[in-house]
Amino acid sequence: MEETPKLIDLVYASTIDPHRYDDFMACWQVHLEEVIAGSPEEDATDPDAAQAEIERHFNRAFAILERLGRQGAEGRSFGALVDGESRPAVLVEPSGRIIAVNGRARTLFGVSSGDKIDVLSLEAAGLSNIRKALSRIAEEPPGRLLTVTRVLSPKDGTTPIIALTRAPMIGDRPVALLSVADIEWSERIGELLRQVFGLTPAECEIARGIIAGFPLDRLARERGRSEQTVKTQAKSVLRKLELRNQAELVRMIAGLMQMDAAPELLSPAGRIGGDGRTTIMLGGTRLLDVSVIGPLGGRPVLFLHGMLDGHGITRAARSLLDERNIRLICPVRPNFDRSSPDGDAPGAPERFASDIEATLDHLGISSCPVIGHMAGSVYAFAAAARLGRRITHIVNIAGGVPIVSTSQFAIMTPRQRVVAHTARFAPKLLPLVLRAGIALLDSGGDRAFMKALYASAPVDFNVASHPEVFAILRNGYRFTVAQGHRAFEIDAHQVVQDWTAVVESSDQKVMLLHGCHDPVVGMQTVRNFAARLGDRAELVEHPTQGQLLFYADPGFVLDALERVL
Repeated sequence: MEETPKLIDLVYASTIDPHRYDDFMACWQVHLEEVIAGSPEEDATDPDAAQAEIERHFNRAFAILERLGRQGAEGRSFGALVDGESRPAVLVEPSGRIIAVNGRARTLFGVSSGDKIDVLSLEAAGLSNIRKALSRIAEEPPGRLLTVTRVLSPKDGTTPIIALTRAPMIGDRPVALLSVADIEWSERIGELLRQVFGLTPAECEIARGIIAGFPLDRLARERGRSEQTVKTQAKSVLRKLELRNQAELVRMIAGLMQMDAAPELLSPAGRIGGDGRTTIMLGGTRLLDVSVIGPLGGRPVLFLHGMLDGHGITRAARSLLDERNIRLICPVRPNFDRSSPDGDAPGAPERFASDIEATLDHLGISSCPVIGHMAGSVYAFAAAARLGRRITHIVNIAGGVPIVSTSQFAIMTPRQRVVAHTARFAPKLLPLVLRAGIALLDSGGDRAFMKALYASAPVDFNVASHPEVFAILRNGYRFTVAQGHRAFEIDAHQVVQDWTAVVESSDQKVMLLHGCHDPVVGMQTVRNFAARLGDRAELVEHPTQGQLLFYADPGFVLDALERVL
């Protein structure tokens, strides 16, 4: 084919420059679709796309990437570390010199690489605390919150809270990330302040306003009180909490928020409190990670993640889980994040069903529904088949369906389709496709990766572009490739097959929650699947959302889930 020399050139170009990945994938898509179109059998496996020459170059490029190794966060450019932040952020050396600035920080604070942190309009005590924290940065673990303070924005006069955290190593250099903190008032924290420190409801509202960055005169106007009354209430808050000033109040609340967001640090090993994480030993050799999201004692629901989404949820979804007393139990499949490998693609759903059974036993859960999110759907059906009555209901959110005809690939977005075609027709070439994608992510190409997935799906692209959702997706990508390409490769093998036999091995009721604008699994395909299930299935369509339904409208999802709890 005429495109073959260009394809081979791009195969090697993408190993040298990960940002040529999109060019490589576009050329591979053209080549592969021409081969499939010329194949006499629609469902042919491994056709001429895997011809010897191309296969040899793909394997050679894969070997090069493996020999080069993963470029972790420590190997990424300074700019990539801050560009991946959805909030205004700068990277700071222990000396206080700013070594990288993202666009939002440059606009908000007017700083550039090479400036000292002194150019930021920081509180005097805040600047002193940042300098002290930077002096001990080498002793702190990555991710540790070191201090918080306020900074004045010369652009709009606001005084957002900024947090200093230890960033991943850059080579042998310890660095810190200074970013605008996203501190939202928690009703649980408010209740704690009322119960333990005796704050009145009015005083809690004053504390809440201070955390939001409102000056006291504005709080007075909004509350219809005199400025003197609000000043008195603010002093009462500080006195009851034994704090000297508002900066200390901000630091205290930020610290409580951090503890509230990660209570697993306070739980004994092997136990899960509210939101938390534990590790289960399986067979004496394998480790299975399990995350839990939601209130302690909440009604349990198994949540099986997809190929690229992990377990991140929005703040709105978290609040709804608390309100409805629902607790998501989220086991991590082998090869994802920190869960140990357990074998090859054949039989993976059935093996993971055994892991799910061990999870329920470990947590003392007798029965519950299971959610299959996106590609997690095949694993949800496999769990239902193995566990029988312990799985009360199957709920698929934007779930995949068995591929009974390869024409189902036609409606996918281009990037999703070329990966699906590779997994189905040229599986020997999939490792290079995935490994080159990992190299792009490792080089800080998260936004390019997301854009390639959703640019031709405007509904999902708008959802994915929201800073909170983008951060969840970015973390999900890294959750998937933490151990390399095998997690994605095994899942890709499952979702491009006809797994009707897995569906028919179970008999629980099935709820299919699906967005009409899903760019991967078309609505008509899901309707056909529901029709094949007959009375066993309930199809609930969302008229305005797509694949990212759970992030865009968690209320819609949890309203439906309530009906099976």
